[in-house]
Amino acid sequence: MTPAVNLHIMIERFSTLSNSAYFDPSFKYLSKTVASIATRILDNQDDYPEDAVRNMAEHMWRILKFIQGSRVRDTPHETLYVLRKALSHWIPEENVIISNAALDELEFFLDPDDIREHISQIGNFDEEFEIPMIVRIESPEAFKHRPIFCAPLFHELGHFVDEISYISKHSMSIAPIDDCPDGWQAQQWHDYNLSHRKEYFSDLFCACYCGSAGIESLSALAPDTQNTDTHPSTDNRKKTVTDFLNDDDNLMVSILQQACFESTGKELELKFHPPNLTKFFDDAITYRISSERELFGIFPESWIYLHKQLKYRSAPWITPKVNASQIESIVNGLVEKSIRNYEICERWKNDDPDED
Repeated sequence: MTPAVNLHIMIERFSTLSNSAYFDPSFKYLSKTVASIATRILDNQDDYPEDAVRNMAEHMWRILKFIQGSRVRDTPHETLYVLRKALSHWIPEENVIISNAALDELEFFLDPDDIREHISQIGNFDEEFEIPMIVRIESPEAFKHRPIFCAPLFHELGHFVDEISYISKHSMSIAPIDDCPDGWQAQQWHDYNLSHRKEYFSDLFCACYCGSAGIESLSALAPDTQNTDTHPSTDNRKKTVTDFLNDDDNLMVSILQQACFESTGKELELKFHPPNLTKFFDDAITYRISSERELFGIFPESWIYLHKQLKYRSAPWITPKVNASQIESIVNGLVEKSIRNYEICERWKNDDPDED
């Protein structure tokens, strides 16, 4: 297979995707635009080195799964809708789109790569084609309709905000790390501390919108994880988030707060209000979300409600025949529909009833 053949295959695939159904029409534009740029390169191969053709095809392969995963039938739509609300506090909404790729494993990732940088290295297409910033998040396919378990996506979104604003990197200059311990190389020690600060920042970012839900998810998935080269221990991460939520003194929180403000002009602050779900969910009816703060607050409150029902089975609809799997499915369904109803009402208020 030659680079040109590979690029042609990607052009066909992206052209097809540009006609797919998306909740966010920006993905149609993105697919069409990337296909158009690739076609321009392919039609003028003599003007570009072979490596440029190869690199374009490689990066189209890399974002393919994210554009595919963002189609109507594939995306965790309700969670991504709330993520877009959170990101709009940091970046103008029209300048960025959030994409999702489904995983067949219990992991959450952010791919920080930016296809715009690679395209700019190939040629100057800016005057004719405008490509939006793309947040590339990967999450378990099994959680697509389980928003309660998608709180870690706010952590991944925190990584994105950190990367584009250099918050953790800036923190290394305002609060230098301790001297390199014996047995460590200087760069290794620097990278270790920077990686840990990135995780702490993303934990705090998640807590701004989801309260304790993110760190509770971490405790459920990796309760006994110790320090590694890339991640702090689960216990240290829990303490940092708990101190932040309780407004207790914490050196790492103070360092990252200062770095965040100096890098973005914004502070890490709680953006959620906990709705009273019990009265509604006990009757197996959706909660009418009344504000954006409640929209974020439904994540920590539904986590608490779900685990209370799994333990105590106190809701009237939980009969002896209702098992844990059914409880989980019903509560996640109520959360998903509550978010969806809020979005639909918002669209009608904005005279935009069409989701496609």
